[in-house]
Amino acid sequence: MSTFTIRVTSSATNAAGTAYGGQPDLGAPSFLDMIVTDSTDPLISNGVYDAYCLNPLLDIGLSPISYLAENYAGNSPASYVPIGFNSLSQTQVDQINWLLAQNFTSDPKFGGQFNYGEVQIAIWKIVGFTDAQIASAGLDLFLNDNNRNVVNPADSDFIIASAQAAIASGNGVLPPDAFFTTVIDPAGNVQPLIVQLQSAKLGNYVWQDTNANGIQDSGEAGVNNVIVELYNSAGVLIASTATGDDYSTAAIEQGFYQFTGLKAGDYKVKFIVPAGQFLTTQDANGNSDDTLDSDANASGFSQTVTLAAGESNQTIDAGLVQLARIGDRVWEDTDGDGTQDAGENGIGGATVRLYTCVSGAPGVLVDTKVTDVNGNYTFTNLAPGEYIIEFVTPGGYTQTTANVGAEGSDSDAGADGLTGCFMLNSGDAKTDVDAGYYKPASLGDTVWVDTNGNGVRDAGEAGKSGVTVELYTCVNNAPGVLVDTDTTDGNGNYNFTGLKPGDYIVKFINPAGYSFTTQSVVAPDAANNDSDAGAGGLTGCVTLSSGENETDVDAGLVEKASVGDRVWEDTDGDGTQDAG
Repeated sequence: MSTFTIRVTSSATNAAGTAYGGQPDLGAPSFLDMIVTDSTDPLISNGVYDAYCLNPLLDIGLSPISYLAENYAGNSPASYVPIGFNSLSQTQVDQINWLLAQNFTSDPKFGGQFNYGEVQIAIWKIVGFTDAQIASAGLDLFLNDNNRNVVNPADSDFIIASAQAAIASGNGVLPPDAFFTTVIDPAGNVQPLIVQLQSAKLGNYVWQDTNANGIQDSGEAGVNNVIVELYNSAGVLIASTATGDDYSTAAIEQGFYQFTGLKAGDYKVKFIVPAGQFLTTQDANGNSDDTLDSDANASGFSQTVTLAAGESNQTIDAGLVQLARIGDRVWEDTDGDGTQDAGENGIGGATVRLYTCVSGAPGVLVDTKVTDVNGNYTFTNLAPGEYIIEFVTPGGYTQTTANVGAEGSDSDAGADGLTGCFMLNSGDAKTDVDAGYYKPASLGDTVWVDTNGNGVRDAGEAGKSGVTVELYTCVNNAPGVLVDTDTTDGNGNYNFTGLKPGDYIVKFINPAGYSFTTQSVVAPDAANNDSDAGAGGLTGCVTLSSGENETDVDAGLVEKASVGDRVWEDTDGDGTQDAG
């Protein structure tokens, strides 16, 4: 508490040499101007301050009357007790302080909507006076500046509601300095005042920079609940707030922040980056329009901002870029059709690499992942940009056909294991980049000579070498495309390997002097020892799955026999072929 001399003036009164109502506001428009002299308080130096009355039912003499005054910190309910407000709550005190810090009558953002009479009435109602008590005080000429402005009750009610909402938000909306305001008790027995000592403001906006260009583009939304810190010229943290609504306006904003009640000086703002995001480019437009770019460097700090007394700087912004992610699954394409069908399992332990995409080709390696037991992988915390993925073929597998179906259900890996390029924007979650693989299948067995022609390979029946065997795709139970040709070895065996899963049909070319034995005399191919070759040497369709080794597609041959000798004339009729 300090003692000093004050004089109080009002623009609603007349000063010497002026017409009634010609007294100007000495500072920003306020209910009263307080002129301080003979101060011994370093926080309240001699000068002019904006003031408001706390009790409309008490009188105060205006200039040229001087008062000896005492002051108390304006942010504590205890300061109001000596002047008769014994039941004032901390919430009410906070609402008054928030209200004064907005500079409703002078900040250009309000476009002259509010006048000091409306602010004064809002203060009286916050501390507990009723409309009837205020009306009974007979202060209309002071409130309307001697009929030079219109006091709109709706504006006063809006200011009250805004103050209530701001304090209820818990967003750190109050000025950081305990001596932002002071309660003045002139002479201890007249109208007490609340006086605004510091009135500079610093703030603006945190937004989601969707395209990561460093500029606040149309449609890019503000981001709430971002912590913003204020540091003084010595680098000391003096205040912290969280982004949200600007409670001083009727509209509901997002991403707004404000530090108010500041003294003149140098400040820096620091934006605390939320998890999963990073700051966009600083000063992307070279500060050609500081209201549209981002002012935060990589550490989150703005440039130094110098505030004059009462100045409002609303250009210190930060753009956030939400990190993106990309991924999905590597799976075993059991039927080799290039599509993830129900029941087809993931392949664990597969290597997946993520690169930047430069002119449609891999650029810088960004990260490498290994699929989990279910074949899943994800690359997270990615900056917006263009990427390409490389799938490394797991050992023992062959790549399936790419891009045969809908995105997310087919395989995106080309012949070289590379996908196409993907563009990720801020916050994208691309979860449909897949790769399918199969284990090569095989098909084969034996061609043998069915000595007894019973259609079954019995013990001792030898294989037939040199027999041509053709493998076709199976289309509608008939040969389609010729896939491969083999020739039986010395034991009559043949084998087609490295086959893609699918449907096949085998054709055996019967060698001269042989015909095929009876087809499938044992149902169905019991013990793998009957013959599968039917008419024309064709088997039925054989379906191969990933990694399947089909070793029972056989063919039995029966060697063609001959009969004959001679028809002769039995000259002597004895039934014997005699000489001559």
